[in-house]
Amino acid sequence: MIATAFDFDGTLIDSMGMWRNLGRNFVESKGKEYTDAIHDQITTMSLKQSSAFFKRELELSESPEEIFNEMGAILLDGYSNNLPLKEGAMEAVERARRLGPVVLATATNQELLMPALHRFQLDDAFDFIQTCDGVGIEKSDAAFYYTLAERLSASPDEIILVDDAHYALAAAKEAGLYVVAVKDTYNLPYREAIVKESDVLLDSLWDFDPERYF
Repeated sequence: MIATAFDFDGTLIDSMGMWRNLGRNFVESKGKEYTDAIHDQITTMSLKQSSAFFKRELELSESPEEIFNEMGAILLDGYSNNLPLKEGAMEAVERARRLGPVVLATATNQELLMPALHRFQLDDAFDFIQTCDGVGIEKSDAAFYYTLAERLSASPDEIILVDDAHYALAAAKEAGLYVVAVKDTYNLPYREAIVKESDVLLDSLWDFDPERYF
């Protein structure tokens, strides 16, 4: 292995509760029903993608940009002021940095997550940040990880992905990455799929020891 890619939400920062409530609260505030089908479809989307989806599927009067801004303001406040890092996150990043390049691979828009990185003095911790909107590919698509490998000048099997989302783990595994899954309260319903798709399943980031894989 020569590089480590960390997911952000649910892996490094404890934000999945905010994200899970965001879509439901927004949809219901517009007098619409938040169905399981809606939830399943937006799970893998970035905020920009879900804003366009809500506009189209719910036939809202607001533009996608207005929807993005309304939901983005809630997220920005969380990242800027309230959301804590997951236990062991800082130490996991530091351990990985001692061994090679470290990047963020996330569905979250960079302008939203940067205040959190700044708050925890992680501005310079990552060689680069790859977002879904930045490359135009969802994390559920193996192409996202092929692009990551190209940017790292590495083959996919030389990269560790640390993530909590079952769909991301499956796509990364398909692309050939070494997949390290991290337990999170919100991925419990997908635990069976996560065990199947991951090379390693960690109870927390305190257990992340990249020297085992390099």
